[in-house]
Amino acid sequence: MRLRNKMSKRLTKHNIIGQTGGGDYKNNHWPHPMNEEFNNVMRSVVNIYGIGNPKEQELLKECKAYLQSRLDLLIGHKVRRDTEEHYKVMSIRIREGFNKAPHERQELIEESDLLLCVGDWKSSKAAIEEYKFATMLGKPKYEMYYNPTIPIEEIIRYLQPVRPIKDSAWDSTKQDNVLIYETKDGLMELMDGNHRHEFANRVGGVTHLSGWIIKEV
Repeated sequence: MRLRNKMSKRLTKHNIIGQTGGGDYKNNHWPHPMNEEFNNVMRSVVNIYGIGNPKEQELLKECKAYLQSRLDLLIGHKVRRDTEEHYKVMSIRIREGFNKAPHERQELIEESDLLLCVGDWKSSKAAIEEYKFATMLGKPKYEMYYNPTIPIEEIIRYLQPVRPIKDSAWDSTKQDNVLIYETKDGLMELMDGNHRHEFANRVGGVTHLSGWIIKEV
């Protein structure tokens, strides 16, 4: 009951702190406006190693393409201040070990800064072994999964859109995947998609958004 009340209070009124890098969080603004621990991990990442079920290689490729697109958009419209110039030289590689020998997969994990678990990875013996090896090495581990129907009332947003909202009506062509960080308490905090979320709320009648959700394993 306490968690439900906490969620209800936060969901009824967003704690807007301005645009990217605004307010009291100007030194802690990417990729999450509030979560300093997660941001510190992501800012130091160069190599991400993705694990998953061999039967879901296409899903891992979709996840990889989506993450890369978010990084490309970061350079396009989220880098606004001189203090953010270092983001322009960010180069994050996302690699996986499908069809590679065990020693090759181990080398890739050793070189990685973060383990990303995608899809039905828990049912794969090879993925479980990779997970255990990464745990032994003390690598940060996150899980990323896709949800086509995230209830909009459950999404918590902290930032205003950077781009102005010009449209006045919602249609399926405007639906795009958002990126959400799921906290240990199960709260859905928006990392990317502020424009889409604000637009959906303004026009009304939009009950859900699609997107990728990332959480600590």
